[in-house]
Amino acid sequence: MTLFNSKSAVEAEEKDRSDRIFTKALTKALGQEIKGLLFKRSERLLPFDQVKETLDLWFVTDRGIQSVPIDAIIGSQGRYKSFSRHFLPLDENLRTRWKNIEKAVSSGQKLPPCELYKVCHAYFVKDGHHRISVAKTKNKQFIDARVFEYECDVSMGEKTNPEQFAILETYHKFLKETGLKKSRNPDLHLTRLGGYQILMEHIERHKLFLEQQSGEKTDIKKAAESWYDHIYSPMADLIRKNRIMKHFPHRTETDFYIWIIRFRHRLTDHAIEKKDAANFVEEYAEKFATPFRKFLGKIKKKLGLVKY
Repeated sequence: MTLFNSKSAVEAEEKDRSDRIFTKALTKALGQEIKGLLFKRSERLLPFDQVKETLDLWFVTDRGIQSVPIDAIIGSQGRYKSFSRHFLPLDENLRTRWKNIEKAVSSGQKLPPCELYKVCHAYFVKDGHHRISVAKTKNKQFIDARVFEYECDVSMGEKTNPEQFAILETYHKFLKETGLKKSRNPDLHLTRLGGYQILMEHIERHKLFLEQQSGEKTDIKKAAESWYDHIYSPMADLIRKNRIMKHFPHRTETDFYIWIIRFRHRLTDHAIEKKDAANFVEEYAEKFATPFRKFLGKIKKKLGLVKY
């Protein structure tokens, strides 16, 4: 009996337990990777340095220690290839460090808080990857962390993946070029790549119209404000008033605006007449807002098959 109750036996059993937990987590992570490839959906973390550079994140504020939802942590500074999107280990070389953290947590040892960067509603790990991974395997919902928050002009959240980030990158460039974030603070989110180029074409054509009307050069930012006030906003108001978006739960008002314009095979150079705009909305909805499309849209949104 003494043999089985010895300190070495307990340590061996503890080591074996931690090994099994890590192996299970590693296997699960690899399974998620395969599933992601099959469904063409990335299961990788976002690299913070790339996000920081792409979105021009410069102004940061220390928010102190907070309790952060683990599911809202979507990226990492430097270790984004070592852990899966769900913070499961992807590298066998993580085993020793991971097991030590797991043993410390299981024994009730209090570990220092992690350090996270916050961008909108999403978080990126600066320090504490193993602690977050272990917490995830223990089904913890929150983790204590020191949070450093960056100002950002686009909306990121726990569902933002690499494909969706590509859309946010073009949105950031669009807002930067048009100056609409500062002057109008609009919600112009799209679910497909290429949409912001179409919006810029609308603004450029509206700019030309304004110049023809006034006989003077018009700044692109002034043209963007005029386009937003006199072309986009009236259409968006009609879309909301007619509650058309209930038929397209996986899309946005800005998606709908682009589709209507393209459906009519035209780009507007002037303020849309209210009567004509209403006809555009109703005509498009009548053709495409079928119960099947609405059902399909809900399924796509639930499965995360929508880009934004």
